[in-house]
Amino acid sequence: MVFLLLGQSNMEGAPVPEAADQVADGRVEVLAYDDAPELGRTYNRWYPASPPLHSATSGLGPGDYFGRTLAEAFPETGIGLVPCGINGVDIDYYRKGVVSNRRREFAIPPDNHWVGAYDWVIERARIAQDTGPIRGILFHQGESDNGKPQWLGKVAEVVADLRTDLGLGDVPFLAGELLYSGRCREHNALVNQLPQRISNAFVVSASGLVGQDEFHFDLAGQRTLGRRYGETMIGALRDLTQLDRAAG
Repeated sequence: MVFLLLGQSNMEGAPVPEAADQVADGRVEVLAYDDAPELGRTYNRWYPASPPLHSATSGLGPGDYFGRTLAEAFPETGIGLVPCGINGVDIDYYRKGVVSNRRREFAIPPDNHWVGAYDWVIERARIAQDTGPIRGILFHQGESDNGKPQWLGKVAEVVADLRTDLGLGDVPFLAGELLYSGRCREHNALVNQLPQRISNAFVVSASGLVGQDEFHFDLAGQRTLGRRYGETMIGALRDLTQLDRAAG
């Protein structure tokens, strides 16, 4: 089962992992985010998943413990993670046919030739589909669109385009809340409206989690957030139709 990981810095992960976090589970693999000799990874090839899943300079994000949680729930099924988060980007970065006003501020692996991140995500997703079916989308973004109501429609548009262009049907879409104690906490009111705009969408709570600064979850928080993403996805996949597809 393959899962897409979209978002900005909290999806990449800021906290530095500890030794226990680096122990890879052979059932979970990551599609390399970039050419990273220091990690022994080559862009768009599969490797055992261990942090960082995204850029070599990032830390532990929710994808790490999401993968572990899914592997525990589905021990006979391999888990593939496709990291597509970019630190600091706004939602326009992920919109199909749209060029963000902030495009020049951020680089898209491996050589920054993309006009926007949408086509990059599609390319990586299609490579992953050669290995297994995409069963869900994880999303953690909003700090760069804090409090903007138009963000809701833009996220819904991105999800609809991804589902259509990749032939995903109504796969689960999971959106994580932002840090309750952070500067963008008011954006959670919008995050919690996403299930009203997007079919088969779920919100992953950030309640009780602690930040290492005004924007980013600390290490314990990211571990817990990843498990919550995993538990929410497991619940979504418990639907009999989803399970039948996964088993096939």
